[in-house]
Amino acid sequence: MSITVYWASLNDEWMRATSPEPILKRFYKDYHISSKEKTSLKAINYCPVFNERIKNLYAIKSIYDYNFKVDVEKNTCTTDLYDQNFFNSHVGIRSLEDKFFSFYNQYIFFTDQKSLEMSAYEHPVFEENEITKRCIIIPGMYDIGKWFRPLEFAFILKKDFNEFKVNYQDVLYYLRFHTKENIIFKQFKMTQSLDEMSKSSMHVAGNHYKRFGSIEEFYNIFKLKNKVLEEIKNNLL
Repeated sequence: MSITVYWASLNDEWMRATSPEPILKRFYKDYHISSKEKTSLKAINYCPVFNERIKNLYAIKSIYDYNFKVDVEKNTCTTDLYDQNFFNSHVGIRSLEDKFFSFYNQYIFFTDQKSLEMSAYEHPVFEENEITKRCIIIPGMYDIGKWFRPLEFAFILKKDFNEFKVNYQDVLYYLRFHTKENIIFKQFKMTQSLDEMSKSSMHVAGNHYKRFGSIEEFYNIFKLKNKVLEEIKNNLL
């Protein structure tokens, strides 16, 4: 059995986006830690504990180069790349004093399954790049069968760094789908209608969160699943 996960990039540069890359494949390609001999000390490819741990774990990559510098004393955040409009649509300043930001390399995921929990923004432990060097990543988890909302990459710059930097194709974070079934990804084009339905989900969370004690209460009032799926299936790529 397999599970279909629909995905889209919400950025203006969405055509540069690629399907989430399986870590099971990426790890063995990059590190070559495997052996045909089961008795070999490097035969991690035969280790069920490790392989189960990285099954249904996927890499999300940046679709462009970017950087910006922070000066806490001057209360400034500046960059030489692109223009102010690009900065405004790709960077959210949560707390300049704490060097806490959101980077809007946005993706959205949904499934026709009744329930499928997805851990978002797992630290990319098998990567060595500007993100792993500079950023403390804020993780989260929600059910993509019960809520339609975009991802955003929230992070804190580490104490020794005052510049955020990411290169094209750098892995930003990992996604984990909490199932033993195989995942089949299908890309769709984000439409105005889907964007409005997504924003409706976010407005409920943003405007009334003090009234709710758990994420389950968001799920219980989400009434758009059938409409979302219909629109997605009409806009598959």
